[in-house]
Amino acid sequence: MADPVAPTSPQPAPSGDFSAAVRKAGLLAWDSTGAEVDASLRGQLTVAFLGSASAGKDSAIRAVFGIDFGEISPIPGSTSSLKVIPLDAAGQVLLVNAPGFGDVRADVDQVARKVMDDLDVIVYVVNAEGGATIDERRDLDAIRNGYGGKPRPVLVCLNKIDLIRVKEREAFIAATLEQLGVARKDCVVAAFDPLPQLAAAPIGVAEVTMWIHDQLAVSGKQLLFSKHLRNKAQACEPIIHAAAKRASVAGAIPVPGADLVVVTAIQVKLIRDIAAVHDAEIDKEVALFIIGELLSGGMRSFVRWGAEALKAAGWIPGAQIAEAAILAVGAVVAGATTFGVGKAAIQYFQSGRSLDSGALRMVFDAAAWDYKRRGEAATV
Repeated sequence: MADPVAPTSPQPAPSGDFSAAVRKAGLLAWDSTGAEVDASLRGQLTVAFLGSASAGKDSAIRAVFGIDFGEISPIPGSTSSLKVIPLDAAGQVLLVNAPGFGDVRADVDQVARKVMDDLDVIVYVVNAEGGATIDERRDLDAIRNGYGGKPRPVLVCLNKIDLIRVKEREAFIAATLEQLGVARKDCVVAAFDPLPQLAAAPIGVAEVTMWIHDQLAVSGKQLLFSKHLRNKAQACEPIIHAAAKRASVAGAIPVPGADLVVVTAIQVKLIRDIAAVHDAEIDKEVALFIIGELLSGGMRSFVRWGAEALKAAGWIPGAQIAEAAILAVGAVVAGATTFGVGKAAIQYFQSGRSLDSGALRMVFDAAAWDYKRRGEAATV
């Protein structure tokens, strides 16, 4: 069956210089972006969930990755207190479930000890109902000081926050973080298995996903992490936001058209990343057709606004331009259109690749305008 988005037979590039330029830039970016995606999926990633038995580590793992830890056989070297499981057949991504960091390391064999020494990121789960303990502060200090010779990013999750009265939560959070010596930016308030009458779904999963993604971006392992998350659409959100930010920077180049090649490459890579998260193949013609349709095929409201805004700012041949205005408008257009492309790509894969181009343009327009509005609100 032919792909619903792609043309059913070879067709010429969409008419217009802009459409042709976008397609040319996309073709130039195709091979290099594919190599980038392949390279990012070849690494080794180890994520640990640490905390006491009552903290809710199993619930956290279930909410984030969608697996029941107890149903997967651990790797050799694990013990009853420390379990290490692979999330893929090749064992590239390992997940650790353990109590206090210092207590278990001496009790496992060399294989599991190496896993503990090579952790990429740690999620430390604290039972909010029980409050912080001296042992938890000791563990966090040991991890932050480079226990095993390697400092690690640590996210503290104050779990079961739904059991704390709403009017007491902020004071409780502040006091607990002070006891643990943790900055607010490295904490997520969560309820991974909330009481049904208080919340219909786990609380804090999106924030955990975003934090880990940002930490792993430093080592280039964020896509490997996102690929194994339970909620694929949610897994793509940090990827889209990061791409939109990069596009905004590229869009601020004060030379008309100088940003096109860079921004198009970012958008091609974004579609390929989203395909990888969904474990789906993406054909070159389909990817370029999606971008071409969204940016030029319909020339709907947002793209028209962008073109008019750039002209109003003086971005026309031979004109004296107001550089600050050009930079601002160019950044907004590049960031918002990239955000819209990402949102449309998510819907495309979530629908089983059944959305037609009209439906994709509706998603693109809504997302691009939303990005623009939120950007304006942030500057007020």
